[in-house]
Amino acid sequence: MQILNDKNVRLQAVLITLSLVALILVSQVAIVRMADDYKKAMIAHDNAVAGYLSGSGIDDHQVIMAFTSQKTDRDRETGSALLAASGYKENVKISLLPEAEQFYQKYALAALVVSIVFSLILLAIFSLFMHRRNRQFEAAGNKIRCFMDGNTAIRLEDGNEDSLSRFFAAVNTMATSLNTHIEKEKQNREFLKNTISDISHQLKTPLTALQMYNEIMIEENTGNEVVEKFSLKSQRELSRMENLIQNLLKLAKLDAGTIELEKRTHRLKGFLEKCIGAFITRAEMEGKSISLQCDNSTELCLDEIWLGEAIGNIIKNALDHTAAADQIVITCAETVIATVITVKDNGTGILPEDIHHIFKRFYRSRQSKDRQGIGIGLALAKAIVEQHGGTITVQSEMENGAAFRLIFPKLSNL
Repeated sequence: MQILNDKNVRLQAVLITLSLVALILVSQVAIVRMADDYKKAMIAHDNAVAGYLSGSGIDDHQVIMAFTSQKTDRDRETGSALLAASGYKENVKISLLPEAEQFYQKYALAALVVSIVFSLILLAIFSLFMHRRNRQFEAAGNKIRCFMDGNTAIRLEDGNEDSLSRFFAAVNTMATSLNTHIEKEKQNREFLKNTISDISHQLKTPLTALQMYNEIMIEENTGNEVVEKFSLKSQRELSRMENLIQNLLKLAKLDAGTIELEKRTHRLKGFLEKCIGAFITRAEMEGKSISLQCDNSTELCLDEIWLGEAIGNIIKNALDHTAAADQIVITCAETVIATVITVKDNGTGILPEDIHHIFKRFYRSRQSKDRQGIGIGLALAKAIVEQHGGTITVQSEMENGAAFRLIFPKLSNL
């Protein structure tokens, strides 16, 4: 049996087997003692009966023959009928037979004591091994927690020849593999961080030069309407390209884990007012309104720059999908377990087939085909919110606008 390859199981099996063998030997000794006591009790009873018969005038020879001669079935039937008349039969109460009651009390108590003793021995064996196994699991659990807390050099004890040690050895192998993966991931992130930095530098230099050349062309005021028209278009596209590159770099940095948020506690009302301020001019030019409903006492631990970027992208998305005279309402609410920021508009809404995809990178719905952008703003907003320990959800009905909710559990902000 493969289970017996476990040293602890073998030891436990040996101890239980020895206990059972001891129980069998004690039982056999008890049976011999019971038989001997029963013999003595029967002889004493027969002696008393013989003495009574002899004292009643019955011939001694007949008394002796009554106890020593072979009995027939007829003798048993006659005697049974004779004694039954006085209530002496099989169902007579044991308390009416002193010898039988004394025999019962003596060996019933002995059997109870033996049963209790061996039950306690078996329970002690099981308890000993369970306690030992629990201590091993507790020690392993503490080491695993230390591993998860960053002490990746720690390992479980796997030197014994039992199934638990083999399991611990497998866990150690997995820990070693995780260490290798972690180190490789660190190297990959460092490489990605350096690559992003290089790409950023390489892209910014020619883009800045192009913007400078284009500004010179605009400032020259050549009087050529075609040149001026295309210079303005070029300026818009360069600005758009710069914004796109910046967003891609931000998203790449979040993916690489190279962003360290500088989180501080802010009053949400003042923070959201700053976010709205960047879009007031555009909203007024397009005939739209942006309002804020937030209690001045509501606070949130956040990185002002990064979360401002996320909320700005959501507000921009709302402006892109609303018409003149439409409204965008931003509210904040605080509960026992979370702080919630909601950006709601009464615009065109989101198609049912699009609502599960709008946070995917580069996803563009049919409604967005006539608008600028490549579908990265909401993906970036989602990544930033999750970096803050929050989640972002959306609810929408066609022609009834959309509501984006940013939920920040308070436990993640402690």
